[in-house]
Amino acid sequence: MCAQLTSRYTKIINNEWYTMVDSDEMACVLDEQLLLNTKSSGNKRNNHQRMDEENLEMDLKTPVEGHADPLQETSSLSSNFLWLFNDEDILLDAQLSEEVLIPGKGRGKRGRPSNSGVSFYSCSGHIWNVDRDVTPVQEELMVPRQQACGKGPARSVSNAVESWMLLFDDEMLRMLLRLVNERIRKRRTSNAAERSVDLTELRSWLGLSYLCGVFRNAQYNGPLEELWTLELGNAIFRAAMSLTRFEFIANCLSYQSDSSWNDAQRLWQKLLINCRSYYGPSGWLCVDEQQSLDNVLLALCCDAKTLYMTNALLTKPELKPNKELMQLICDYKTTGRNVTLCSDFVSVNHCEQLLQCNLSSICTLPSTSLDYPKAWSGGTLKIGSKKLSQQSGVALLSCGLNSQLNALQTQLHTFQTCNQFLELSNRYSTALSLPASLAGAKPGLFLQLLHLMLNVAAVNAWILLRLSPTGDANMEQRDCQRQLGLFLTQQRLQRRLHRRSTNTSLVMRLQICEILGQSSQRLLSEASNDAKHSNGIGVISVANAMLPEGVTLVSRYGDRYRRCKPCARNKREIKARSRCQQCQVHRCGNHLISRCYECMGLETSQLPGGNIKDI
Repeated sequence: MCAQLTSRYTKIINNEWYTMVDSDEMACVLDEQLLLNTKSSGNKRNNHQRMDEENLEMDLKTPVEGHADPLQETSSLSSNFLWLFNDEDILLDAQLSEEVLIPGKGRGKRGRPSNSGVSFYSCSGHIWNVDRDVTPVQEELMVPRQQACGKGPARSVSNAVESWMLLFDDEMLRMLLRLVNERIRKRRTSNAAERSVDLTELRSWLGLSYLCGVFRNAQYNGPLEELWTLELGNAIFRAAMSLTRFEFIANCLSYQSDSSWNDAQRLWQKLLINCRSYYGPSGWLCVDEQQSLDNVLLALCCDAKTLYMTNALLTKPELKPNKELMQLICDYKTTGRNVTLCSDFVSVNHCEQLLQCNLSSICTLPSTSLDYPKAWSGGTLKIGSKKLSQQSGVALLSCGLNSQLNALQTQLHTFQTCNQFLELSNRYSTALSLPASLAGAKPGLFLQLLHLMLNVAAVNAWILLRLSPTGDANMEQRDCQRQLGLFLTQQRLQRRLHRRSTNTSLVMRLQICEILGQSSQRLLSEASNDAKHSNGIGVISVANAMLPEGVTLVSRYGDRYRRCKPCARNKREIKARSRCQQCQVHRCGNHLISRCYECMGLETSQLPGGNIKDI
């Protein structure tokens, strides 16, 4: 038996056949084979690890572009957007080549630095040198190559309302709706125009505000009431909302309280988040500060190629932050962009801060600045990477700017960016929708800030729409805002068209169909059927009715809905068209009794002759 067990037998290990004679030989062969397998698996693991390390080294050795922006989406879809200027307009050699985009490192001279240079001192303590600075190598950044584009859903918008809803989203609309209804509850009276507002009506009010900016942007505007008149007005204003209701909502939003600033700031911060989320700016930014409202400072950061507002700060003069510039460019640190500084942001310290964030800068240094060198008449002065030169009668201060760029052309193409954005936002401003009661006096702070937010959202939405490959790059600003106003009022017009309980006349319904671009055949057929039905009923004129003296016939239903007096005494707002035919007072179904003579318990003999039942 043992001989049989130790006899030859065949075994397969790792797809190879081994013939073993006895148990000792089998153990030896197995041990050697396991050792070989262990070594081979270890070699394979080492080879894989070595290959991973080599791949990692190759990835690390791959040069990373200094201008790379992790927040910038490189869009493969083309856009026909017309830039305000091209990169070729600000280059010295008028071409974009790799040699220009990646500047070579400067090489300092051997030996000790020369002491023959002339120095100029500024009031702030900076020393400007004519010949050379003690720093042997100037620090230059590459030419910014980022192209402006929409991000995420903004790349596929095709109309004005889609673009606008990305910036002024549903959350902001609900916040605004809650504020309006809170103000209405505080000032509500018995007037029917002072009811609460729903989301559809609020959108319609915003749309009419945009349309007021489109139709009332002349130098000498007529009164707001003209837009609702039949002779000089527009049908969409009369169809969407009455003038009384429009003015009431505006008056509710024009409130001045302790919470008005905080309420506006919450909406403003939400708008800024949306503006920053759906847009990738180009490599050329401009920072400026304007006083657009009374006692309110507006610091802007705009894209110089598109005029898009990328970031902003809304502050009061007494609450102005210290690091305002760093808050404006917080999204673009280490991206290699260029920032044009204006107004209060012009200083050498701000240029140094931007250079530490890998951002180049350029500005015009006024002679009244503390950084301006004393007794300087011209030439070029330097402090490290900062360069001050006289060009065309202005002192240009640049820091980290590439030497292949024309500093003067860069300044001329970018320094008016924020002013141009404010001009666009005020061209068709929603502030032109102020009613007469608020136009003479100064409106409340919240309404002023709301108009500012609506104007910013409209301009940025217009730019996003033109940047989108599916949008119209040649659309004018007026057409975009007009389209936006029509879209925002569309839902309310649909409601008035299809709701049967409204008192909207047939003429107004036909005008709504024309505004919405719908066929009016259904309305005309319904009106024709109603006319046939009314003509089929026998009608006797009052003159031929031979009524007794002092008796008048009135309809059971009034011309309009009125409050039921018993319900009003119980603080219930119930309206009805039905009324008592004797005193003609409106009563709802709970306070108006209509019964037949059988239910009243009357006999046939007790009925008048005209009411006897036919047998």
